[in-house]
Amino acid sequence: MLFNEIDLNLKPIKPYINWLTGHSQTLLGHLIASPLFNRQTTLDELKLSDGDSLGLHIYRGTLPYTVCLFHGLSGSHKSDYVQRTARIAADIGFSVVMVDLRGTESVYGKAKKPYHSGRGEDASQVIQHVRLRFPKDKIIAAGFSMSGSMILNMLCQRHGDVMPDYGITVNAPIDLESASLKLNSGLNKIYDLRFYFLLKKMIDQFEYNEKLPTFGTTYLIDDKFTSKMCSFENAQDYYDKCSAKKYLHQIKTPTFILTSQDDPFIDFKHYATAKWSDSVHKTFVPYGGHVGYLQKSQKMEQSDEPSIRWLDHYFFAVFNKILNLSQS
Repeated sequence: MLFNEIDLNLKPIKPYINWLTGHSQTLLGHLIASPLFNRQTTLDELKLSDGDSLGLHIYRGTLPYTVCLFHGLSGSHKSDYVQRTARIAADIGFSVVMVDLRGTESVYGKAKKPYHSGRGEDASQVIQHVRLRFPKDKIIAAGFSMSGSMILNMLCQRHGDVMPDYGITVNAPIDLESASLKLNSGLNKIYDLRFYFLLKKMIDQFEYNEKLPTFGTTYLIDDKFTSKMCSFENAQDYYDKCSAKKYLHQIKTPTFILTSQDDPFIDFKHYATAKWSDSVHKTFVPYGGHVGYLQKSQKMEQSDEPSIRWLDHYFFAVFNKILNLSQS
């Protein structure tokens, strides 16, 4: 059986509340409290090849598997979806590396350039560092939203040389221009403004002299800041060079892809029309919003723990499938 045809034995997502839309899934997914990762971690400061730093919060498990978790735009290792996924992996016995990208949380002020969707080389250097620390482990790289795009740019072998053994992405924007346009339309402008405020605050740590307006968009950040700081001509050049859609057929690493058809930020047509490698296992569900995935509470397979978060069920199923694949 081809990798893209394997069965995760995953129960279909059932509506948490029938009227939930992509917007309410997205909002409630972050507003409803979720458990924190409460195990002891150590902090490695990873110096990148250009001198900037990443923060790696490391928990050592009992099995020879390590999950590297990469947060989304304006997030950190403290993001709720990172914390929950770390908990699931650790409960199975995996080691966990929760990454703070350039200029975030534990490495605030320790970067001259910002992170962005194309920085597959940063993810690759994390994988290299973890391989040196745990040479006998299978390494899994999991990226959420913007970091999903970063992981895909690595797995497409466009940026970065050291690959993980498995990849996982959740709601990754594979067409950056489209995602930027969606963010700046309709109700999405609320999210866009929130991202703008958070990113504008993060920019304060960089040597950047241009004054940004009080109100703006993520496109403005990409056009006036990210592109200029990272050697792109403008936002369009950044989007053209860092969108992974045209290269997804190049993926050789076994990779699990999850997205929802009602994601407010990401037009599902790009997932539906992309040319995917046979090394990619796709899970496309009708609803879940952007990293929301709320459902009626149900027990996970092989576990007595109920959860309203279908995303937790997904990761539980994927981690156990990786165990089975590696041991067969």
